[in-house]
Amino acid sequence: MKKIIVVGSTGRLGRVVVSGLEDYEVIRAGRSGPDLKIDALDFESVSNVFASVGSFDGLVSCIGGTPFKTFEELTMEDFATGLSKKCFSQLNLAKAAIPFLTENGSITLTSGIIGDEPILAGSCAAAANGALNMCVSTLAAEYAGKLRINIVSPSIIENSVEDYGMLFDGFEPTSEKRIIEVYRRTISAPISGRVLRQTRSL
Repeated sequence: MKKIIVVGSTGRLGRVVVSGLEDYEVIRAGRSGPDLKIDALDFESVSNVFASVGSFDGLVSCIGGTPFKTFEELTMEDFATGLSKKCFSQLNLAKAAIPFLTENGSITLTSGIIGDEPILAGSCAAAANGALNMCVSTLAAEYAGKLRINIVSPSIIENSVEDYGMLFDGFEPTSEKRIIEVYRRTISAPISGRVLRQTRSL
Protein backbone atom coordinates (compact mmCIF):
# COMPACT_ATOMS: atom_id res chain seq x y z
CA MET A 1 0.00 0.00 0.00
CA LYS A 2 1.45 3.36 -1.04
CA LYS A 3 2.14 5.91 1.68
CA ILE A 4 0.81 9.44 1.14
CA ILE A 5 1.29 12.45 3.41
CA VAL A 6 -1.59 14.93 3.23
CA VAL A 7 -0.77 18.33 4.74
CA GLY A 8 -3.80 20.40 5.67
CA SER A 9 -5.81 17.24 6.14
CA THR A 10 -8.31 18.70 8.60
CA GLY A 11 -9.37 21.66 6.45
CA ARG A 12 -12.40 21.64 4.17
CA LEU A 13 -10.40 20.62 1.13
CA GLY A 14 -8.10 18.25 3.00
CA ARG A 15 -10.97 16.30 4.53
CA VAL A 16 -12.44 15.69 1.09
CA VAL A 17 -9.10 14.56 -0.32
CA VAL A 18 -8.43 12.19 2.58
CA SER A 19 -11.90 10.66 2.26
CA GLY A 20 -11.05 9.57 -1.28
CA LEU A 21 -7.74 7.87 -0.47
CA GLU A 22 -9.01 4.87 1.46
CA ASP A 23 -6.82 2.48 -0.55
CA TYR A 24 -3.65 4.36 0.44
CA GLU A 25 -1.82 4.58 3.74
CA VAL A 26 -2.62 8.21 4.51
CA ILE A 27 -0.62 10.18 7.06
CA ARG A 28 -2.57 13.29 8.05
CA ALA A 29 -0.43 16.30 8.83
CA GLY A 30 -1.02 19.88 9.79
CA ARG A 31 -0.49 22.49 12.47
CA SER A 32 -2.59 20.40 14.86
CA GLY A 33 -1.87 16.95 13.38
CA PRO A 34 -3.70 14.66 13.80
CA ASP A 35 -0.94 12.19 12.85
CA LEU A 36 1.96 14.62 12.38
CA LYS A 37 2.25 18.20 13.61
CA ILE A 38 3.98 20.34 11.05
CA ASP A 39 4.86 24.02 10.54
CA ALA A 40 5.02 24.33 6.78
CA LEU A 41 7.05 27.55 6.91
CA ASP A 42 9.84 26.03 9.01
CA PHE A 43 12.02 24.04 6.59
CA GLU A 44 14.12 22.33 9.23
CA SER A 45 11.03 21.32 11.18
CA VAL A 46 9.34 19.94 8.06
CA SER A 47 12.47 17.99 7.11
CA ASN A 48 12.65 16.47 10.58
CA VAL A 49 8.99 15.45 10.45
CA PHE A 50 9.43 13.83 7.03
CA ALA A 51 12.57 12.07 8.25
CA SER A 52 10.54 10.56 11.08
CA VAL A 53 8.26 8.99 8.47
CA GLY A 54 11.06 7.72 6.26
CA SER A 55 10.39 7.16 2.58
CA PHE A 56 6.92 7.85 1.22
CA ASP A 57 5.26 7.76 -2.18
CA GLY A 58 3.45 11.05 -2.36
CA LEU A 59 2.92 14.45 -0.79
CA VAL A 60 -0.40 16.27 -1.12
CA SER A 61 -0.63 19.85 0.12
CA CYS A 62 -4.08 21.27 0.80
CA ILE A 63 -2.92 24.31 2.75
CA GLY A 64 -3.32 27.96 2.03
CA GLY A 65 -5.15 31.05 3.07
CA THR A 66 -4.84 34.62 1.87
CA PRO A 67 -6.56 37.81 3.03
CA PHE A 68 -9.51 38.92 0.93
CA LYS A 69 -9.26 42.71 0.95
CA THR A 70 -9.39 45.37 -1.71
CA PHE A 71 -6.04 46.47 -3.09
CA GLU A 72 -6.47 49.79 -1.30
CA GLU A 73 -6.96 47.98 2.02
CA LEU A 74 -4.09 45.52 1.57
CA THR A 75 -0.75 46.29 3.17
CA MET A 76 2.58 44.84 2.09
CA GLU A 77 2.45 42.85 5.32
CA ASP A 78 -0.84 41.34 4.12
CA PHE A 79 0.78 40.39 0.82
CA ALA A 80 3.80 38.89 2.58
CA THR A 81 1.58 36.88 4.91
CA GLY A 82 -0.68 35.68 2.11
CA LEU A 83 2.20 34.66 -0.15
CA SER A 84 3.89 32.89 2.75
CA LYS A 85 0.81 30.91 3.77
CA LYS A 86 -0.32 29.96 0.28
CA CYS A 87 2.81 29.84 -1.89
CA PHE A 88 6.06 29.74 0.08
CA SER A 89 4.74 27.19 2.58
CA GLN A 90 3.85 24.76 -0.21
CA LEU A 91 7.18 25.19 -1.97
CA ASN A 92 8.83 24.59 1.40
CA LEU A 93 6.90 21.32 1.78
CA ALA A 94 7.85 20.23 -1.73
CA LYS A 95 11.54 21.01 -1.22
CA ALA A 96 11.63 19.17 2.10
CA ALA A 97 9.80 16.14 0.69
CA ILE A 98 12.09 15.48 -2.27
CA PRO A 99 14.85 13.56 -0.40
CA PHE A 100 12.26 11.19 1.07
CA LEU A 101 10.12 10.46 -1.99
CA THR A 102 10.32 7.05 -3.58
CA GLU A 103 11.40 6.87 -7.23
CA ASN A 104 8.84 8.61 -9.45
CA GLY A 105 6.91 9.70 -6.38
CA SER A 106 4.39 12.51 -6.61
CA ILE A 107 4.03 15.99 -5.20
CA THR A 108 0.63 17.67 -5.48
CA LEU A 109 0.25 21.32 -4.53
CA THR A 110 -2.94 23.39 -4.51
CA SER A 111 -3.52 26.80 -6.07
CA GLY A 112 -6.99 28.02 -7.05
CA ILE A 113 -9.11 29.53 -9.76
CA ILE A 114 -8.28 33.08 -8.65
CA GLY A 115 -4.91 32.55 -10.29
CA ASP A 116 -6.73 32.62 -13.63
CA GLU A 117 -10.04 34.40 -13.04
CA PRO A 118 -10.37 37.69 -11.15
CA ILE A 119 -12.68 38.31 -8.23
CA LEU A 120 -13.15 41.43 -6.16
CA ALA A 121 -10.71 41.64 -3.24
CA GLY A 122 -8.72 38.73 -4.67
CA SER A 123 -5.41 40.34 -5.65
CA CYS A 124 -3.38 38.67 -2.89
CA ALA A 125 -4.81 35.24 -3.71
CA ALA A 126 -4.19 35.88 -7.41
CA ALA A 127 -0.53 36.66 -6.74
CA ALA A 128 -0.02 33.51 -4.67
CA ASN A 129 -1.93 31.16 -6.97
CA GLY A 130 -0.33 32.61 -10.08
CA ALA A 131 3.15 32.16 -8.64
CA LEU A 132 2.48 28.49 -7.88
CA ASN A 133 0.99 27.87 -11.31
CA MET A 134 3.98 29.38 -13.10
CA CYS A 135 6.51 27.52 -10.97
CA VAL A 136 5.31 23.95 -11.48
CA SER A 137 6.48 23.44 -15.07
CA THR A 138 10.00 24.58 -14.15
CA LEU A 139 10.13 22.20 -11.20
CA ALA A 140 8.82 19.35 -13.34
CA ALA A 141 11.61 19.93 -15.86
CA GLU A 142 14.24 20.11 -13.13
CA TYR A 143 13.18 16.79 -11.61
CA ALA A 144 12.13 14.97 -14.79
CA GLY A 145 12.60 11.23 -14.47
CA LYS A 146 12.95 11.47 -10.69
CA LEU A 147 9.56 12.59 -9.44
CA ARG A 148 6.27 14.07 -10.60
CA ILE A 149 4.93 17.43 -9.47
CA ASN A 150 1.54 18.91 -10.33
CA ILE A 151 -0.90 21.51 -9.09
CA VAL A 152 -4.64 21.23 -8.63
CA SER A 153 -6.50 24.49 -9.16
CA PRO A 154 -10.08 24.12 -7.92
CA SER A 155 -12.82 26.67 -7.75
CA ILE A 156 -14.69 27.11 -4.50
CA ILE A 157 -15.56 23.59 -3.39
CA GLU A 158 -19.10 22.53 -2.67
CA ASN A 159 -18.66 22.33 1.10
CA SER A 160 -17.57 26.00 1.22
CA VAL A 161 -20.33 27.60 -0.85
CA GLU A 162 -22.52 28.49 2.12
CA ASP A 163 -19.75 30.49 3.79
CA TYR A 164 -17.79 31.88 0.83
CA GLY A 165 -20.08 31.64 -2.18
CA MET A 166 -20.71 35.39 -2.24
CA LEU A 167 -17.07 35.94 -3.23
CA PHE A 168 -17.41 33.54 -6.16
CA ASP A 169 -20.67 34.69 -7.72
CA GLY A 170 -20.83 33.29 -11.26
CA PHE A 171 -18.29 30.52 -10.63
CA GLU A 172 -19.17 26.87 -10.93
CA PRO A 173 -18.28 25.08 -7.66
CA THR A 174 -15.99 22.06 -7.82
CA SER A 175 -17.79 18.96 -6.60
CA GLU A 176 -16.32 16.78 -3.88
CA LYS A 177 -16.40 13.86 -6.33
CA ARG A 178 -14.29 15.82 -8.79
CA ILE A 179 -11.88 16.90 -6.05
CA ILE A 180 -11.25 13.27 -5.17
CA GLU A 181 -10.81 12.24 -8.80
CA VAL A 182 -8.27 14.92 -9.67
CA TYR A 183 -6.11 14.47 -6.58
CA ARG A 184 -6.08 10.71 -7.14
CA ARG A 185 -4.99 11.37 -10.71
CA THR A 186 -2.02 13.47 -9.65
CA ILE A 187 -0.91 10.72 -7.28
CA SER A 188 -1.11 7.87 -9.79
CA ALA A 189 -0.98 9.20 -13.36
CA PRO A 190 2.26 9.59 -15.40
CA ILE A 191 1.90 13.37 -15.66
CA SER A 192 4.10 16.17 -14.38
CA GLY A 193 4.28 19.93 -14.69
CA ARG A 194 0.54 20.29 -15.05
CA VAL A 195 -1.94 22.72 -13.55
CA LEU A 196 -5.18 20.76 -13.39
CA ARG A 197 -7.85 23.44 -13.53
CA GLN A 198 -11.17 22.08 -12.34
CA THR A 199 -13.79 24.61 -13.27
CA ARG A 200 -14.46 27.90 -14.96
CA SER A 201 -16.39 31.08 -14.44
CA LEU A 202 -19.83 30.93 -15.99
